[in-house]
Amino acid sequence: MTPITGPVDAHSLVPGASAPAVPRELWLSDLKELAQAQTSWLWRGYLASGNVTVLTSQWKSGKTTLLSVLLARMKTGGALAGLPLAAGKAAIVSEEGPASWVARGKHLDLADHVCWFCRPFPGKPTPAQWLALLDRLADVHARHGLSLVAIDPLSAFFPGRGESNAELMLEFLMPLHRLTALGLSVLLLHHPGKGEAGEGMAARGSGALCAFVDVLVEMKWHARPSEDDRRRRLLALSRHDETPRQLVLELSADGTDYLGHGSFLDEEFSQNWKLLSSILASAPKKLTRHQIARRWPPGSEAPSGITLWRWLERAVAQALLLREGTGRKNDPYRYWLPGHEERLSRPPWQDEMDQLIERISRVGAAAEGAEAEGGPG
Repeated sequence: MTPITGPVDAHSLVPGASAPAVPRELWLSDLKELAQAQTSWLWRGYLASGNVTVLTSQWKSGKTTLLSVLLARMKTGGALAGLPLAAGKAAIVSEEGPASWVARGKHLDLADHVCWFCRPFPGKPTPAQWLALLDRLADVHARHGLSLVAIDPLSAFFPGRGESNAELMLEFLMPLHRLTALGLSVLLLHHPGKGEAGEGMAARGSGALCAFVDVLVEMKWHARPSEDDRRRRLLALSRHDETPRQLVLELSADGTDYLGHGSFLDEEFSQNWKLLSSILASAPKKLTRHQIARRWPPGSEAPSGITLWRWLERAVAQALLLREGTGRKNDPYRYWLPGHEERLSRPPWQDEMDQLIERISRVGAAAEGAEAEGGPG
């Protein structure tokens, strides 16, 4: 046998074998150039070119409604829930039949900028059928210039029944790179697992799905599902700084748009500011946090001390309230509405009088309690 000397190419040892295509290395300048070329937002923070987004939500909670409104708004672009949305074309792979989409189109502008693959398979696709579908989507993009491909829902088109198998999940997901490599944004609509799950863990099946995608979005009811509340909460984990961590959105009355209400805390504050400001508007003096809490209307659920403090801090930061004091026990913060200073001017002895009245009230309440416990003599 002739000894082998020098560098060995493994493929040279197999007659007729050809070397596989191996990508070249990338340096920092290459990465920057690619990143600049690929970071293009379709819906800022949630859908980006060359990225995969998964939207997980309970069935019948509004995933397809959100997708439908987004599709309609893509005709001209503009904004959705207060976030910029680019114009573009989309292809939808849907488990629903044509009639459902025609019904949505009666009040949404679903025109020729959208195409559908409605129930493209008689059952769940085989791996070969799944790959053929992705090839067809790439062909549609080549002919029409798509911006978005949406799969609604993922479970209907996942080959086989192994959603919890990480290897099978990756075999299903990896070919999506055929689309993202073309600059497409891919949106997967998905169902949650059973029971409560931690943040970022709602998606049903293998964790390989959550690890694979670039943007992970979980949509939940804002109130109880039984209530007629058009608001939803979006919680997102992402590779991108532009993705809002939280967003409350509300479907408009005519079902054609979504309004954005900011983060969960923004929404909480806006819902309670009217009541908080009315308490201060009717107050005869500047109020401490504890005094505000004691004036909370009996018919409304009073916030905890920490929550009320958070609302007051936000109101001061937004110049909705004014504040004085050091925040210490003997000099607590006092709050009032701008423009009410003259009405709330206090004589120097008023604070001492208020403290005396409060002590008398506490002593009286304690005495009544003791008398009630002792019963009749």
